[in-house]
Amino acid sequence: MNYAVLDNNTFLSKRIHAEESETGYIRTPYQRDRDRILHSRAFRRLMHKTQIFNANIGDHYRNRLTHTLEVSQISRVIGKALGLNDELIEAIALGHDLGHTPFGHVGERTLDQILKGTGIDEIKNQSEGFKHNLQSLRMVDEIETRCNEYKGINLTLAVREGIIKHTKVRDSSGKLYNYSMNNYDNMNLDQPSFTLEGQVVALSDEIAQFTHDLEDGVRSHIITVDDILQFDIIKDILLERGIDAENYKSIYPDDPAYNLRTVIIHDYISLLINKVICESQPMIEKYFDRYKPKFSNNNDCINDTCILLQIDTGKKAKELYREVTKKVICSDVISVADSKSEYIIKQLFKAFYKHPRQLPDYVLSRYYSKQGVKYDRIKMDEEKLRTDSYFIRIVCDHIAGMTDQFASREYRRLYLPDY
Repeated sequence: MNYAVLDNNTFLSKRIHAEESETGYIRTPYQRDRDRILHSRAFRRLMHKTQIFNANIGDHYRNRLTHTLEVSQISRVIGKALGLNDELIEAIALGHDLGHTPFGHVGERTLDQILKGTGIDEIKNQSEGFKHNLQSLRMVDEIETRCNEYKGINLTLAVREGIIKHTKVRDSSGKLYNYSMNNYDNMNLDQPSFTLEGQVVALSDEIAQFTHDLEDGVRSHIITVDDILQFDIIKDILLERGIDAENYKSIYPDDPAYNLRTVIIHDYISLLINKVICESQPMIEKYFDRYKPKFSNNNDCINDTCILLQIDTGKKAKELYREVTKKVICSDVISVADSKSEYIIKQLFKAFYKHPRQLPDYVLSRYYSKQGVKYDRIKMDEEKLRTDSYFIRIVCDHIAGMTDQFASREYRRLYLPDY
């Protein structure tokens, strides 16, 4: 049985703004979405956004773009094995992190704190925090442009829904991240992605993080070989190669860390991918036999998690990932970088909030266009802007879209004398 989303599915290929019939196009709707994402400014900026380690550490560490490409590669391998729609998977994967901030997750946390009234004293709680997956949807629906008739790049429902569902939509307290300006039509935010393709990307994002954070941690020497040889999932991988974890360093006496990165990490990714495929296949068959979804409306799609990692393997992988994350985040290298990043973002926000005329014209014109008012820099009422929650969101959008380098340059421009 074919479980892939069909290219001609009317419901899933629906766009916010009607376009000419797509039946005459060489490319499928999801190929067109993929290409729109690839040609967006937000996608190009990913190469200068931090994943875990910033670019100053070295050339071989992941950035947000290489992470995105790895998610695409992993999800397409899984999708092909399960017979899913390759173009839909690729479009979701390439677009899933378009809303991510400069400086990695510390940028996301800092903007969330500011909008919730705990980051900058002058800014009160906006009742709407910041989450990169919801910002990714805002990016493709409102901030990026492709024509003069409307905002956004007008992606299909299946791609937009897959982007927002690639990670959680609730904060640590269980409260929904509420972007009131986003269009959530036909999206149930409390359910997993309603396509198998979207669920594949969500799990592939986790697999990519499980593996490349470990490799980068070992490369940086924050994580040692001894640190990870104690974990069961690494022992399982070594046993597959006929190697006892206790004798590992004697087998690779010259550079055990290098061999760990080149051999173990490769096997680790393969292990997780194979487990996902083997576990998900029967779950998919069982679900389709029981519910027979036709994808004709929101209630006739996938309403349960069918793409998953085996309980035993998933538990072992998450145990290793938690320990790796703790060591990396608590390291002096990351602590210093995060502290600087938080400071820069807060100072940028203060500068633009207190002195809106420091914002570029294209940002201010976007704000006034939404208000239906002609933009006039001279007649601008700065005090009124500071009381408008939408203006505060516009400032957040501007900072969230910056690369690490641009944010650093803006800080110098706004705060350091050039004479």
